[in-house]
Amino acid sequence: MPDDLSQVVTYDPDGTDPRWLGHYGYVTDLGYSFALPGGCDQMSCTLATPASWRNEVLNPGRLVRVTRGGTTAWAGILDEPQPGDSGWQVTAHGAGGYGDDYLAIWTGSWGTGVFNNAIDAAISRGLDWTRAQDIGATANIWTGQQVDSGGQTITDLLNLGAHKGGLTWAVQTTARGNIVSVFALPTAANRILSTANPEGRSIADAPTTVYVRYQATWDTNTVPATYATTSVTSSAREAAQGRSEDLMDISSAGVYTAGAAQAVATSAMKRFTRAAFADPFHIQPGQLLTLGGQACDLGLFWADGITAMVCKLILADYAYGGEVQAGPVNALVGRYEFQPDGTAVITPFESARHDWSSVMGAAVDATPVRVKPTAKHKRKHRK
Repeated sequence: MPDDLSQVVTYDPDGTDPRWLGHYGYVTDLGYSFALPGGCDQMSCTLATPASWRNEVLNPGRLVRVTRGGTTAWAGILDEPQPGDSGWQVTAHGAGGYGDDYLAIWTGSWGTGVFNNAIDAAISRGLDWTRAQDIGATANIWTGQQVDSGGQTITDLLNLGAHKGGLTWAVQTTARGNIVSVFALPTAANRILSTANPEGRSIADAPTTVYVRYQATWDTNTVPATYATTSVTSSAREAAQGRSEDLMDISSAGVYTAGAAQAVATSAMKRFTRAAFADPFHIQPGQLLTLGGQACDLGLFWADGITAMVCKLILADYAYGGEVQAGPVNALVGRYEFQPDGTAVITPFESARHDWSSVMGAAVDATPVRVKPTAKHKRKHRK
């Protein structure tokens, strides 16, 4: 389907007063993107009208929808447009980021129920999402670190529960609205991506042994706190690559046992991906296919009801070796960009896990703080 069949319409924040940009001028350079975790991310286009012209259709804060062949392709909120030589430069931020604007305000006790509680409360205050899933019942959702009500955004709350639980989340934009869901990182392919040119993997540096500094005992009135160091080693990587070391410091998180400290480092090492397709794939129409071999419309990310895109890569022949194996490889899509020229750019999810410093930093930041228990003493009664 040609890229010029995508149409842009804006609405008042209450969903009324639809106005199509194409009614006021020629729309060019339309492109939009998606992110995981998240959903609809960024949109931009040019409305070919003079800078001296301005209409309600361009007012910032209006809802934006991109339709393509009768299907809702993208949704978001209009930013302040900028005049230019070729017309108004129009940008918008997507529905996947709406959670940035709402605080996670919850009631009751901290636990898995906080996710439904906080999201539903934000929806009642105007968050344009629909929750069609019991998010708190998602297997492995993480609640190891309590956060005060209102102490973070809805996006941060979802990231907290998903990241440490080996999960991710997405806001799927459909004609029925923006539907939020949390799910395990998918591995089963739902698309075929065929590349015309050889695509090489990149190899990132990371330690084979991580030392962890942690607090071993609480301080008392007479004895200061003590600290210790333990370590975790990836024997397979060390045998293949030789030994390299790094230090992770969680000593500010309260008292840990050696085993609990090792678990933090082990989690980070498991999440890190050393060999990955970290560079984007630039694809032409006909290169992205359904599992049945039918060409996909590159302008429709949510087609067929998929929540996340997992591509089975059909790579051109090249010299395999080391950690790269021949044959089809499944890659979870972390970012998808539909370009104004009708092509697309796919960035694998591994890119976010391919930087050891970022992975280790996230693990340290998300380490739950352990508080010294308060001793209770019985009051002695005088006789």
